[in-house]
Amino acid sequence: MNTVNASTGFSPFQLKSAFSPRLLPPLVPRDHALEPEDDAALQVIQAIHLDFSEAMDNMIAAKISQAHHANKSRAPEKPYKVGDLVMLSTVHCRREYMQRKDGRVAKFMPRFDGPYKVITSHPETSSYTLDLPPHSKIFPTFHASLLQPFHHNDDDLFPSRALAMPGLVVTPDGEEEFYVNKIIDVRRRGRGKQYLVRWLGYGPEHDLWRPGSEMADTVALDDWEKQHGEQ
Repeated sequence: MNTVNASTGFSPFQLKSAFSPRLLPPLVPRDHALEPEDDAALQVIQAIHLDFSEAMDNMIAAKISQAHHANKSRAPEKPYKVGDLVMLSTVHCRREYMQRKDGRVAKFMPRFDGPYKVITSHPETSSYTLDLPPHSKIFPTFHASLLQPFHHNDDDLFPSRALAMPGLVVTPDGEEEFYVNKIIDVRRRGRGKQYLVRWLGYGPEHDLWRPGSEMADTVALDDWEKQHGEQ
């Protein structure tokens, strides 16, 4: 209570009572003529103070050693610049995944999502602002520890990994359509529903909310209802 805080410069007692408590006088006044038995007691007290000081020094040395060894295994931060594509850790939406109660186990959830484009760099705080989809409910600025660089596929080394964009499909009525890969989420709008759609060959930055009438009789809707039931 009467220890001065390094940040505030005041002790909790002083902030609460507007004055510092009166300290006890030393056990043995300095101007006191010591008797032989008093001198022995003083030596014990001095030994306690020396042990306490040494223990404090050992604690500080241990913290320095721990920080040194921790920093040896810590990878340096990867600097990103505006326009870079990065993968974003999904740790911020794990709770959202769990609340869906669709039976998925945490270890099977995706660890990173993306890619997303860096639109603002904050090197002084090692944080970056990403171009997230309009429907995203999270703050778009993240620390570098939550990001990983996005690596484009090398079509020469791994041609089978390349996913061609399906492009537009023109129906017999002359309407342009895209292929639906899967449904990501559902929400109520008025008396109907809207589904968050992931298009085949496109990333989450292109996800769109579409009315339920457009999803009727689709395989994506059948798969969604098998996993989540009719909501």
